[in-house]
Amino acid sequence: MKKPLASLLALGLAGGGLWLARARQANPTTASPLPLSNGKRITPLGEQVNVGSFPTTLLPSPDGKYVVVSSLGARSQLTVLDAKTGKVVSTLTPEAIGKKKPGLYYGLAFAGNTLYAARGSDDVVSTYTLSDDGQLSKGALAFEAPNAAGVAVSTDHNQLYVTRSYGDPKDKLKGELLIFDTKTGALKKKVTLAGYPLDIAVLREKVYVTSEQAGGVDVLNAETGALLHRIETGAQTTKLLRVGGNKPYLLVANAGSDTVSVIDIINDTVTKTILLRPAEARGIPGVTPMGMTVAPPAPTRGGASLLYVACADLNAVAVVDLTSGNLRGYLPAGWYPTAVALTEGGLLVANAKGVNARNPNGKPAEIAKGVQPQYIQNIIEGTVSRIASPMATKQTTGQVLTNNALSQARATLKNPGIEHVIYIVKENRTYDQVLGDLGKGNGDPSLTLFGREVTPNLHALAERFVLLDNFYCAAEVSGDGWNYSVSGMASEYVARNVPYGYTGKTRPYDYEGTNNGGVPDRLGVRDVATAPGGYLWDKAIEKKVSLRNFGMFTDSLTAPRTTAEEGTTDERTVPVKNALLGVTSDEFRVYDTSYADSEAWVKHGLAPAPKQKPVYGKKGDKSRISAWRREYSELLATNKMPKLMLVRLGRDHTAGTAAGQSSPRAMVADNDYAVGQLVETVSHSPLWKKTAIFILEDDAQNGYDHVDAHRSIGFVISPFVPKASHDSRFFNTDSVLRTMELLLGLNPMTLYDATAPALTVFGARPDNDAPYTAILPRKEIIGEVNGRTAYRAKDSERLLNPLAEESEADEELNEILWRSIKGVKSTPPARRYGPLAAVHERD
Repeated sequence: MKKPLASLLALGLAGGGLWLARARQANPTTASPLPLSNGKRITPLGEQVNVGSFPTTLLPSPDGKYVVVSSLGARSQLTVLDAKTGKVVSTLTPEAIGKKKPGLYYGLAFAGNTLYAARGSDDVVSTYTLSDDGQLSKGALAFEAPNAAGVAVSTDHNQLYVTRSYGDPKDKLKGELLIFDTKTGALKKKVTLAGYPLDIAVLREKVYVTSEQAGGVDVLNAETGALLHRIETGAQTTKLLRVGGNKPYLLVANAGSDTVSVIDIINDTVTKTILLRPAEARGIPGVTPMGMTVAPPAPTRGGASLLYVACADLNAVAVVDLTSGNLRGYLPAGWYPTAVALTEGGLLVANAKGVNARNPNGKPAEIAKGVQPQYIQNIIEGTVSRIASPMATKQTTGQVLTNNALSQARATLKNPGIEHVIYIVKENRTYDQVLGDLGKGNGDPSLTLFGREVTPNLHALAERFVLLDNFYCAAEVSGDGWNYSVSGMASEYVARNVPYGYTGKTRPYDYEGTNNGGVPDRLGVRDVATAPGGYLWDKAIEKKVSLRNFGMFTDSLTAPRTTAEEGTTDERTVPVKNALLGVTSDEFRVYDTSYADSEAWVKHGLAPAPKQKPVYGKKGDKSRISAWRREYSELLATNKMPKLMLVRLGRDHTAGTAAGQSSPRAMVADNDYAVGQLVETVSHSPLWKKTAIFILEDDAQNGYDHVDAHRSIGFVISPFVPKASHDSRFFNTDSVLRTMELLLGLNPMTLYDATAPALTVFGARPDNDAPYTAILPRKEIIGEVNGRTAYRAKDSERLLNPLAEESEADEELNEILWRSIKGVKSTPPARRYGPLAAVHERD
């Protein structure tokens, strides 16, 4: 039976759970519904202007004439908008500081016509002067503030408060607030706070500070900086907003709880908590409230004040009656709205990822000449929308629900008899790069880099089971890719810091269980990067579903990651999540491209490559699959096979053309054979007819694909999958998660996986049950080793650590792989963005 996720919508409206404004003509949308790689659609209201990469903050000038926008991505800039028209008046790129790539981060604050701008890992707060005609010029003072995040000025303009987006691994990841003298620039005091503090509000004699890690709000004495107390509000607190005249109060956006807290600043107590989730999504996180603004009382609204909240993961602005605390409805926004501001011209909305699902990428033909390569993080253009009449109506609210798949029916998935699920996550390949030469499906063989001779098993499995040629990675790069792969979404911290860190900024790789080199779970504090719904393994434990982990979220506790995507040279494999203790194989090597995934090199009698790690673990395993196969056999023999098995096989990432490493073709072929060996082992076991194997890439590395740079390879392998199936419906990372959840009886983690189309590709009987025999790639391919004269070998060594995933090397690595395989003189093709329209009926 098909049921809409929003089956209680009508009841919720009738009961007043979701008040909809009087039906009026909705603002016309600027675009038709656009399918995104994460499965959602956007229909942004209003007029758009481009404001650089990933805008995070909108700040009206004191005189109300202008609004300043801060963008933190690859094209980091300050943009001044006309408050009436929303048009761009001027832009300013921050000045370079030493050899660092200049940029901005988050916080903005005005004191008169002086603008303070936090610059993150530039380790400074810069000042600028805003002229009467809307031009910005560099100010005289700069404040030395490492990891500068939020900024605020005291009421007398004599003190500047700055948060550091930071957690001290030597002090339980505690954060810090810096207090400066605005006249001299001198640092007056450092105050220890909850970890990863972000926004600041100054009200009377007190200072309020949010914490992305701990949640809640720290309250300090404005003059001395003394910590007075904490106010518990919700998870992942982000934005603060002072409201009111004679009786002011404070609003707090709790991004991880999907709520806004109202704080009485006299007693510092929470007087009201406003839930922003639609009625049909209660209990499931994924709205992510961020920036806020308030419209004063008006007779046309019955004297009510309206609160507008940017709901980043809903791609919408929530409209709330502050008097009653009731949610009035939603306004459709662009992709990932982060901030809002009310002006004479209407409502301005910052859309961090813009309004286009299709972002064309030109040919990176000049990369080798030193020109900055085109890359998914620097081609997505952020925008600001101006909505002239921001009224939440039944039509606008219904559009938001439709865009988020909250009002449509979903086919239920009936488990045909699957008891065991194996989930394999690989690294960074598009569909065309691997299966473009398959001969069936929507492929382009001219873009294929690792075709049938390199990946014979992936080709054979796609032909025998189900070919998914409209499958997408939900994320852009590995930082958010791994969070989508195991959590169904990326938290607001990850969503903001990935585009910041992947554009050359020095920032720790906090996205796989470590924060600033520390391990939060071991320190007894919250992981700042954890998505609000937790992890797949948490849901398994919640339902008492047995599991075993091979390589996911593993590191070394004696030498954890300390820099962007850095691995560890330690010989131990240890889970960084407490929930994975006792269920993680310590014989399965952590991410390391110098260590083999498969036994192919052994079967061919080859010597290890010069920089290959030949063995690992107490048993001296020569590949990851060797360790996995041994444990699988032991689990079979002892009748302890888990219901859920997690396996990380990442060597298809490659090490580029770094001298002494196996070539890209060799590493991808090795990875392919590991998949083949795993399927062979399972298909010859007595549990084959009760097993389903799901395989995907964590992200598509912005690679070449004639449909979209997010399109990737995905596999469902089971005797219940009809032979030689072909399914061109839209599926993505969350589709795999949702399917596994339904098969194992797990609750969804977030709105992303809850609403994702399940992979309904199973038949009623396990008729496709013939054992599979892995295909060994040719010896010549497995044995390929990069020489010193290989194309851009030194660049590969500079860009890639075999123990680390890429930080901003995607596009350069794509170009290296293309020319090393296709020929030095060949031109990489243009990139395409924008998945095919989601079709949820079987072709």
